[in-house]
Amino acid sequence: MKAMQRGKGRNCNANRGALALPVAVLLVACACGGCSTTVETPFPDIKPVSSTSLSQEQQKKAVEELNKARATHEQDAEQQIEQSR
Repeated sequence: MKAMQRGKGRNCNANRGALALPVAVLLVACACGGCSTTVETPFPDIKPVSSTSLSQEQQKKAVEELNKARATHEQDAEQQIEQSR
């Protein structure tokens, strides 16, 4: 009789171990599923372009000024290099 009781006890423990993994997986899935519905990435407020943007003519003028500044900067850098030698 005691041998039968021991055998039943082993099977119960084995069943508990076999159920522990699926139950743990289910709990983790539920926890992650619950969090994912409440945590969302906020998107920035995208507003229409304001009237402060440059017109085509202003853009061309700004690009020309930048090109002039680049050219003078290159010339200044070359002069400084030559003077340092």
